[in-house]
Amino acid sequence: MSKISIFYADDDDDDLIFFNDAVESATDNSNELVKLHIHKNGENLLNSIKENKPQNGVVFLDINMPRKSGFQFLQEIRSEPSINEFPVIIYSTSSNKSDIDLSLNLGANFYAIKPHTFGDLIKMIQNVMNINWNNHKVDVNNFLLIK
Repeated sequence: MSKISIFYADDDDDDLIFFNDAVESATDNSNELVKLHIHKNGENLLNSIKENKPQNGVVFLDINMPRKSGFQFLQEIRSEPSINEFPVIIYSTSSNKSDIDLSLNLGANFYAIKPHTFGDLIKMIQNVMNINWNNHKVDVNNFLLIK
């Protein structure tokens, strides 16, 4: 059984619950053990990553949060030596090309548009759980994470 830590920062309570339920469903019939760390508005996100230091982990960042945007958190992660290689997925309702391009330029590993259905979110999470982050290289042609 392998283990993955998922850190999720979002300011929307409904999105947090939806994501949590999808992670639980994604792991029901899986050999993956997932530890989900939810951070409302991204509070304590960086400290949580540093404290947990997971061998296998990924961050999902919503772009539009009131205190700091997902872009700001991404910049902080990439500028912090102890966690700057940590995989980050920008996770937003926006399909705006400028948001996608900025995410790539700031060092995100993927950009994911929030799925409209629960089933699509489960598939996306399962796909993320199957990525070998140790060997992952950002691919400009495959940057948009599709369920």
